[in-house]
Amino acid sequence: MATKLPMNVTPVGTAAWPWLNTPDTRYEEDGVYQVKMIFNKKDVKEIQAIVDPLMAGGKHNPVKPELDDQDKPTGNFIINFKLKAKGKTKSGGSYPQKPIIRDSANNRVLNKVGAGSKLRIAYNAVPFNQGAGGVTMRLKEVKIIELVEYVKKDEVDWGKDEGSFVGTTAEDSNENEEDNEDF
Repeated sequence: MATKLPMNVTPVGTAAWPWLNTPDTRYEEDGVYQVKMIFNKKDVKEIQAIVDPLMAGGKHNPVKPELDDQDKPTGNFIINFKLKAKGKTKSGGSYPQKPIIRDSANNRVLNKVGAGSKLRIAYNAVPFNQGAGGVTMRLKEVKIIELVEYVKKDEVDWGKDEGSFVGTTAEDSNENEEDNEDF
């Protein structure tokens, strides 16, 4: 019989590229809920203490140094937490699954979590032997400490900036091409 994996909770970290409200389907048809979390050196030690004993010589450590634009370490660490949108039963069936999202008062919420949000993650550290082996971080619940709500680019209300730059639009460009036909 399989052993039950303990539930772990991270310190507060910063979300990068969160897919917590809807699954990311770019690489997996069924989708994956995931979030890359950024932790400082002090806070990542707590997580690394859970991961290290499970590595068993594996090469895929989920704790990776964060790199800047010049590929130099920033001093922070990134950990990817993920959960497949469909689980599989022993009989070959499937069932939907998604992480529970909570506010700081432990109420379930539907807010769209955006990058920069301060979160705590409840997860299972799951060792695996396939490939070169290692540990994956299975996302279970998310607690929002500070929310940066996700907004689609076309939904941003920029307001009005008086006297600021106005560029050439596609319509302006077509008019200029007609004007230049004489040259």
